[in-house]
Amino acid sequence: MLTQHVRNGWYLGAWSDEIGRTLTQRWITDLPVCFYRLPDGTVTAIEDRCPHRKYPLSLGHLDDEGILQCDYHGYRFDGQGVCVGVAEQADRPKAALRRFPLVERDGVIWIWPGAPELADESLLPETSWLTDPDWTHVHGVVPLKARHLLLLENLLDLTHETFLHPTSIGNAAVAATPIDVTVDGDRVGFSRRMVGIEAPPFYEKSCGLTSPVDRWQDGDFYPPGIFVLNIRVAATGTEEPEGFHMKVLYGMTPARGNETHDFYALGRDYLIHDEELTKFQHEQQLAVMQEDVDALEAQEVMYATDPGGKAESSIRSDLAALRGRRAVAKMLAREQQGDSAPRTRASA
Repeated sequence: MLTQHVRNGWYLGAWSDEIGRTLTQRWITDLPVCFYRLPDGTVTAIEDRCPHRKYPLSLGHLDDEGILQCDYHGYRFDGQGVCVGVAEQADRPKAALRRFPLVERDGVIWIWPGAPELADESLLPETSWLTDPDWTHVHGVVPLKARHLLLLENLLDLTHETFLHPTSIGNAAVAATPIDVTVDGDRVGFSRRMVGIEAPPFYEKSCGLTSPVDRWQDGDFYPPGIFVLNIRVAATGTEEPEGFHMKVLYGMTPARGNETHDFYALGRDYLIHDEELTKFQHEQQLAVMQEDVDALEAQEVMYATDPGGKAESSIRSDLAALRGRRAVAKMLAREQQGDSAPRTRASA
């Protein structure tokens, strides 16, 4: 399984409300990144490694004019990453920091750790529901000590809900219902329709429904690290527009080594002012994610201690996960061959 990271692609770098005037370090695709906001409120991200003696700049200080000072020997940098001098000294070395392309949209800070000239905003998924007043959502990030491809396959093969999450979102219907898989350039999508099934506990309480219900899952993977799931649940026999609609966004961002930032947002377009429901859903989301983290970290140990790479067994329900794995491998191969641009435009 791949251990190298695609860099010519968008990753979720941070939530907007995480980044202010405090210097924030986050490792992304094995690169140390320092996030902060300039005096005009715009966010910037620079390599968190002083070109003088490699001291982390996130341990430095940011002044009111947006000048970042390294607190080891006083190197000072402007918001573009250009060295503007050295504190208390006459030297002005020709030094500059790598500054990463960013897009801040809908409360998300997207980062492109690869070649800046290839950063294309049209490759980002549609996320306006995160700021749509007719929706509400919760969001956060969970640390994961496992490679990001394991998380990718976890999300593209939701039959695991039947076995890992039987007390919340899973039941036998998930594993028993086949999926339709689509591939559009690098993007991989799947859909599953479960009709007349028993309502899993999470949806029974979230939607006030009793069995039987119809449940839809439509997921899209935007490689290398973005996944969006549309969920609809409705009383059996009603049409989709009458269903309860939820969305889940995952940002699967490789950190350092085989560690991953597991960003999440869970939204809904009904009962948006019900704070008790929001609290319940957030607690359930975190509980489900912890079950995934426990499984993936155990899985990581098994992959890391099996360097021989025995052939894996796969079944039909693995198809989307295998397509996703292949998409990332192709992106990495193109990047290593110098043909780097992703080949999927985000859908409207």
